[in-house]
Amino acid sequence: MGNVKLILKLLQGLVRLAQRQLSKIFRRSWVRWYMRLGHGTKGAFYGLIGLFALSDIVHDRPIVSGSEAVLADLERWPLGSAILGLLSFGLFGYALWRLIQASINPGEAEALSVRQVLQRCGYVVSGLTYLGVAQSAAKLALNLAVDFDDTIEDLASVLFEREVGPWMLLGVGLGVIAVGCLYIYGAVSGGYINDFHRDLSRPIRRWAIVIGKVGITARGVGFVLIGAYLIKAAYLVDDKSAGGLGNVFDELDEEFLGEYWLGAIAFGFLAYAVYMLIAACYRQFPTFNPPARIKRN
Repeated sequence: MGNVKLILKLLQGLVRLAQRQLSKIFRRSWVRWYMRLGHGTKGAFYGLIGLFALSDIVHDRPIVSGSEAVLADLERWPLGSAILGLLSFGLFGYALWRLIQASINPGEAEALSVRQVLQRCGYVVSGLTYLGVAQSAAKLALNLAVDFDDTIEDLASVLFEREVGPWMLLGVGLGVIAVGCLYIYGAVSGGYINDFHRDLSRPIRRWAIVIGKVGITARGVGFVLIGAYLIKAAYLVDDKSAGGLGNVFDELDEEFLGEYWLGAIAFGFLAYAVYMLIAACYRQFPTFNPPARIKRN
């Protein structure tokens, strides 16, 4: 028992040390500029996803979009390796921001609650997601092989090997839908809209908020659709119906009025791109206020 307590104290000490180091990093001006670059790069990436989808709709081509399709298409562009390198560098900056949020959660000084734990878990998942995209872009920029297999489809295949697999996938689908609903609610209520610097003029700020709400709502709809197709895959026990955003675009393309849904989501992603570019320049990052230590008498 004493060894367990010693290990826990050691782990707590390591966590506090990491938090102190990250808080120092967060205060540095160049780090904030790098995170701003990350915000802009994320916006540009979503803009490319939206543009590629709209291009396929306009030219009546099969919809091939999603992060993997964007990266694969960029590789074939002139100076594609350079573009992919810049994209990778920028997305690493956004992944750093998510890591800092998960570790020290700037702007939240109160004691850790269940809501904050779930929120920080979301930051970790988000950070790892963009870290993976940045890594894939870096590999393509260096002409290295990249495995573009759909991770969600692979997960569904593994789950279907178990008797309770469809039920587990059903739970995952419901969880993803819940995340999408949170995005939509956060967009409508304004809770997911960033605070901007005062030097941003009021008319532009108002438009940025409106555009941001449209873009975040589109992201929420994307999550809801991913979750819905996961539930469909669980019901049919068909891993081909499970997948990420690219799979959603493929599935919607075959649905009734699917092109209209795709067009709406694509325009929403373009709106999100504009919003993130504005946020990259004018977002007001929260300050880090560590919780006060309790004094013991």
